[in-house]
Amino acid sequence: MCDTFVVLSDLAASGRTTLAKNSDREPNEAQYLTQAAAADHAAGATVRCTYVEIPQATHTYAVLGSRPWWMWGFEHGVNERGLAIGNEAVWSRVPASTAPGLLGMDLLRLTLERAATADEGLDILTGLLERHGQSGRTSATMDTSYHNSFIIADRGGAWIVQTAGPHWAAKRVAGWASISNVYSIGSDYDRISAGAIDFAMRSGWHDPAAGGSFDFAAAYADPDFPKLPSCAARLRLSQAGLTKLEAEGKIALEEVFALLRSHGAGDDAPDWRPGADGESVLCMHAATPEGSETAASVVMELAGPASPDAPVLYWGSLASPCLSSFVPIWPDAEVPQAWKQPRQGEPDAWWRQESMQRLVERDYRRLAAAPRAIIAQLERQTLAAVRGLPAHAGVQLRAALTRESAGRHGAACAIIERMTADCADTVIDIRADDPRGAYLATVEATRPVTCLPPS
Repeated sequence: MCDTFVVLSDLAASGRTTLAKNSDREPNEAQYLTQAAAADHAAGATVRCTYVEIPQATHTYAVLGSRPWWMWGFEHGVNERGLAIGNEAVWSRVPASTAPGLLGMDLLRLTLERAATADEGLDILTGLLERHGQSGRTSATMDTSYHNSFIIADRGGAWIVQTAGPHWAAKRVAGWASISNVYSIGSDYDRISAGAIDFAMRSGWHDPAAGGSFDFAAAYADPDFPKLPSCAARLRLSQAGLTKLEAEGKIALEEVFALLRSHGAGDDAPDWRPGADGESVLCMHAATPEGSETAASVVMELAGPASPDAPVLYWGSLASPCLSSFVPIWPDAEVPQAWKQPRQGEPDAWWRQESMQRLVERDYRRLAAAPRAIIAQLERQTLAAVRGLPAHAGVQLRAALTRESAGRHGAACAIIERMTADCADTVIDIRADDPRGAYLATVEATRPVTCLPPS
């Protein structure tokens, strides 16, 4: 489960194309930032992805992305050329296979390593898909798999790409676009794979004699997928949010952050708490161990006509964005050490954040207000510091701001954790029937070891 949207430069208040995503994964699935340097590779070299090896490109670009702890591929990321991608799970009439192969996250990272523009990214991603397919277990603990949908963006534009096995359709973005865990490209595609229509006809999913244009979503989507209503609800939320923001004028960075934090109708309900509708809101909170929750969020500011030389800015948030601040990270500088997958005994920012959240989420309605206020104030100060940087601030100055912002966020987590524990012990009676709080003990009992062995 995920939600991804893009705002092109002409609609963004910053004048920069902006790609945003909430990465929703199973509980306990820590997600870490990974940097890989640009490199040249010898003829015949291969690259090991999550499950399989494929031929390596002769040159790969430097990349920064967010990676579930057990896989090679990225949920979202950006490269040194300013190309950014986010992906979504989708469920099709074409059976998804758990046989070892390329995951959608592998396809995303491979494309970032090999493509310089969104147009080139579309060609490379679909070429990899047609050549190698997509398959493999998509969960660390469950025997599940799915197909993938992507937004590929650069400073000049963006594509939506939706896939079903080796088949795909692509639509060029105008203004803004959002995707969720449902097929949304119908007959309005701009490009389509060579065999997609014929395969749908042979499968009985499209009858040209009935008239009308070929509809990719109608042909390939699984209409019986049980979570389809909640996935469609999230797509409507993001589309309604972006429609409203566009009507009000240019879309600001703070408004993008707020949309990722949205709890739908709960945004206007002071007594909202995560419940059975948790998978129907953009900031997702699981209510059962089998559910999904937001594990990482990102807002990637690319360049734009008004700032063609501006360095890409990756705003990263750990776990649920409603209880986390966005930290500015520049891909040409160093990622905070605690945000990388740690080795045994090293600091782990993701689990520090998640552990703090689980204290709050024992009774979100009663315990979340003060932490959210602290996080909001911290983020306002960070935004002011970023906007106060000189126009051509060097790598060292930007890296120092990243370290300071990440350190302040870590300190805030520690303060909130102590404050929440004290408050729950002496001031507030925790509700035992809170849907989120009731299952946290089960999740805690299965917390995996996500750190690497000592080097």
